Amino acid sequence: MSHINFWKQWHKNYRSAYYLLLCVFILSLLCSFYSQFSSADLAYPLEEVRKTQSIDLSIHNIYDFVFELDVPTRNYIIFQGFLSLSSGFNDNISYIFLTIIFLSFSLLLAASTYFSRLWFIIFQSVFVVWVITMKLQYLKLFGVDSQLFTFLIIGLLLIIGYVFHAFKTGVSLLFRWFSFGFVLSILLVLVYWKSPVADPVIFLTHHSIIVPVLLSFIFIFNVSYEIILHILYVLAGKRNQDGSSNLWHFVILSLLYLVYVSLTFARNKLIVQWDIVYLDEFVLLAISAVLGIWGFRKRSELFAKQLPFRPLGGYLYLLLGVITFSTIAWIFANGNDPLVETFEDIIVFSHLGFGSFFLIYVIYNFVGLLKEGVGIYPVVFKPVNIPYYLVRLVGFAIVIILILQSSYLPYYQAVSGYYNSLADYYAHSGNRDAAKTTYKIARQYAFTNHKSNFAIGQMEYEEKKWAEASSYFKQAGWKKPTVQAYVNRAQAQLNAGLYFEALFTMNDAQKDFPDNVYVLNTTGLIYEQLNQTDSSYIYFDAASRAAGVQLDQEIADANKLALLAKNKVNEEVSSDIDLGEKSVPYQANYIALANQKRISLDNFRLDPTTISPNLGYNDFSMLFNYTLNKSLTHKPFEEDTILWLAKRNENEDFYKSINYAAAVRQNYAGNQKEAFSKIYELENSEISDAGFYYFTHGLWLYEQGAYELAEEKFQEAERLKVSGASTLRVINLIRAGRLYEAAKYYQNQFEGNVVDAAMLEQDPLFQFLQGNTAQLPESFLYLWLSTNESLQEVEKDSLISELERSPFLKLYQLDRVEEKIENKQLSKAWDILSSIQIAETEKGLIELKNNLTALLVVMSDRKTETDQVKQGDLAVYPKNYKLLFEAYLAKLNNDSLAADKLMWRLGDENVFFENGVIIASEYFRNKGEQEKAYNFLVEAARLNVNNTLILKEYTLQALRMNLGSYASESLEELRLLLTDEEFERFEKVYEEIKINNTPEAW
Repeated sequence: MSHINFWKQWHKNYRSAYYLLLCVFILSLLCSFYSQFSSADLAYPLEEVRKTQSIDLSIHNIYDFVFELDVPTRNYIIFQGFLSLSSGFNDNISYIFLTIIFLSFSLLLAASTYFSRLWFIIFQSVFVVWVITMKLQYLKLFGVDSQLFTFLIIGLLLIIGYVFHAFKTGVSLLFRWFSFGFVLSILLVLVYWKSPVADPVIFLTHHSIIVPVLLSFIFIFNVSYEIILHILYVLAGKRNQDGSSNLWHFVILSLLYLVYVSLTFARNKLIVQWDIVYLDEFVLLAISAVLGIWGFRKRSELFAKQLPFRPLGGYLYLLLGVITFSTIAWIFANGNDPLVETFEDIIVFSHLGFGSFFLIYVIYNFVGLLKEGVGIYPVVFKPVNIPYYLVRLVGFAIVIILILQSSYLPYYQAVSGYYNSLADYYAHSGNRDAAKTTYKIARQYAFTNHKSNFAIGQMEYEEKKWAEASSYFKQAGWKKPTVQAYVNRAQAQLNAGLYFEALFTMNDAQKDFPDNVYVLNTTGLIYEQLNQTDSSYIYFDAASRAAGVQLDQEIADANKLALLAKNKVNEEVSSDIDLGEKSVPYQANYIALANQKRISLDNFRLDPTTISPNLGYNDFSMLFNYTLNKSLTHKPFEEDTILWLAKRNENEDFYKSINYAAAVRQNYAGNQKEAFSKIYELENSEISDAGFYYFTHGLWLYEQGAYELAEEKFQEAERLKVSGASTLRVINLIRAGRLYEAAKYYQNQFEGNVVDAAMLEQDPLFQFLQGNTAQLPESFLYLWLSTNESLQEVEKDSLISELERSPFLKLYQLDRVEEKIENKQLSKAWDILSSIQIAETEKGLIELKNNLTALLVVMSDRKTETDQVKQGDLAVYPKNYKLLFEAYLAKLNNDSLAADKLMWRLGDENVFFENGVIIASEYFRNKGEQEKAYNFLVEAARLNVNNTLILKEYTLQALRMNLGSYASESLEELRLLLTDEEFERFEKVYEEIKINNTPEAW
């Protein structure tokens, strides 16, 4: 090799073209390695999949100093895994590959016109076969389904080629290339625009792969002994000055190389399974191909007359290399492992066959010269004993023998790879049945090939045939294990409920792919299904640490959060965390965990403009959890509302859940009117969750003190078999003062059951309902005192004395304050309230006293006492005392705009805050806005049924507005609801207003 950069001696135009082809050659080689090392990810991409679960937890509870009742709610958590259900087929790769093939073949056609007649005919025949394999008749160009266009294209190529070969011999190579390229371009345009077949260009690419594969084999044969040739060049490129022998150096190095190739052959044949580094067949090919740039130039001495190396020989070699490596890259990109294995076998067989006989050829012809240290490389293709053509004949014969010895396996794999290619086209074009059938044909030729089995497994999975899918995925990984096959198989087994089989699959996967994030994460999901929380967490944590990219790590971390939330693990949660940069599933799970611990994430604010209008399960889960989290702080539901999402038809599946979350948010923000309207709609929907909504509605009503309405909801919840509804009915009846009914109902629950008497003695609720006060705790003594209307004064005094040192006495006194307020005895109420001294440790009682202080200040218009109210500590829920006091202060400050707005909210949002509604009504009545005042009371009377405070005010307002019939009707209702003494007092007021009434302006 006299000149490494031999092309520098060429004409400038030839050199420029060679540089271009050399760059394309190197680029195609690099692309083949990229496709090889990322083949599984390219052909079978792993996609994120999620499994949303609803978990029951309580983010609010009701504490009325006696009972602490959890209000059940839901949160959604998202477990994420990975699946490979798409083929990863990229039509752009096929377009690029076909473009390279068309450009290369057009240049080869042009170059072949310079060859001798024999080689011209051979090359033209190859291209005829190539056109035939395109199956143009099936493309139905212009509706023609015959061989017309096949013969037309073949005829044009042959005519153009023969004209250049026989007549226009002086035409430049560039013009010839353009001529052939023009014909092939016209063919491509016709196929693209005039074929009714789906994806016709892809059809062309996948059907015409045979000839590029065969040309690749020829190229592999041609470079198969380049390494031995260049060993010879290094050792015998020139004569040794000391005359030392090169023979043994050459023989030993060549044999070491051939032995290493033989070990790779033995490994592929499963003859040896040694734990050593074997040759990568494609690295071997790449080295040989690069060395062949100079080796082919050397061999061109043999056929210089038929094909001069400068420039046609050089172009031809690089073009064949481009075709070979582009074909390999395309095969790897499609994950066509039978064809990959065919190439591996051909590379190994050819290096063994051609390489070993080339070694014999060199030794037999030049053994004496090698012993004498003569540089034989310059004359290596000028043999003395064995002609060079025997190297090709015998080498090819050895390759054939190895194929036969392998039971035609490379041939069958090649056929299987071809059918896989066709099946890929059918799958891409949407012809699922044809694709499945063709994959099965490919599988018949290579039963354990990954491509066919994996593709069929994907189809069976999508058809929910879990057992069949699992079987195919197992066979896909038999010879070529992939993470995708393991993960898909495990997921199919999980779907079939075969949890332990899935676990065994992942155990096998960890042997082949230790510390793989996808395998570890899937194993964690399996343990989660088995309720093995500790093991699941360990694997999710291991997946997080093994993750190479942030996305995979975040998925594993999100799964850990979901696991902790689901199993109510006491994990530290920071309210200051920045969730803005996290994925939506991570946000959803973190918020669920925060909700479990009732921690408000004040730093996380939802920007409505970033919400996708078409919700997916991930976005929905996060928004649902977020909305519930914001209810913890009783914040208004305005800036970050999600109600508009429920109105979109695309979100119909989430309509009820969005309304439920909104109802929770509005309820705890003090807007009971909207909240109860939504929960009422939900409980009356014909859905399986109606019982849950009845139960929730009942608890909300219970907390508002609307015990009669709550009883109706608990009855419905009990009818629908909601757990806990029966007990809540008993407690609600007690709070309503219906002790006899509560006792009878509670007793009925024990009928037909054997109950230990000792257990009943320890049950304070049972003892309470039996009237056994001797063993009751202080809380139940207070309850007995406050709910039992049949108690005599002596009994009351006795109970009060028992509670003398108890905070429950303070609670009883506060109840009396509320009674005085209800009876309009505001001065007495203020005096009692002022006399009550509460210890600082009793936070709940202090809050209640503060709320009542605010109420009395407003109702009594005690302007000078406003400083006694701790405004920041006023409750928003269940009664919005904070809103009441803010409205009053706005009124005092003569801020009519703010006062009107706040008073409107006070009268409109919570009809169960009777005093708030009445105060708002009086405010607007005093301003002369009678209709507003009346409407508040009408709505409150409609929703807060049988509430005597509301009904009294409504009756009087109707009377003031000269709505006599309405006033009379409500008066009769009050006659039934009030005691005789109470009704007599009210009727007196009614008659006074009636006598003095002048119809007030509306």
